[in-house]
Amino acid sequence: MAKAIIRTAKISSGGGISGSLSHNYRERKTLNADMKKTQFNSHDINSMTDAKNAIMEKIPLDHRKNAVLCIEYLITASPDFFTSKLKEDHFFEQSKRWLEERHGVDNVVTTSIHRDETTPHMIAYVVPLSWNEKKKKDTLNAR
Repeated sequence: MAKAIIRTAKISSGGGISGSLSHNYRERKTLNADMKKTQFNSHDINSMTDAKNAIMEKIPLDHRKNAVLCIEYLITASPDFFTSKLKEDHFFEQSKRWLEERHGVDNVVTTSIHRDETTPHMIAYVVPLSWNEKKKKDTLNAR
């Protein structure tokens, strides 16, 4: 029986965001990726630089120094689940929709789908903004 798999990682620095994106966009050597299949990966935002800029633009300037700036999601399923490209695409579309419902469409900054590893998976970057009634503005909140 196939299982859905989700992993989250809280990122609290610009350097952490850059490191994650450099792996995601294959800007650094990725030993578990088949470089012949990297052409089949897809990204909502085409470059690592543009993705980082989009994430950083969402982050309020007046955040706590230990705030979680971004949440990285890895979403996939058991390898036997992905029996066709159509099923794969549907799974990732539904996964993105779930993230948008959970965090808000504007807070899901970018997603990527990797097809160059053993099992296809989606990486999503979410800026955890929520309305702070006391401050009357959106603030970072990864609770």
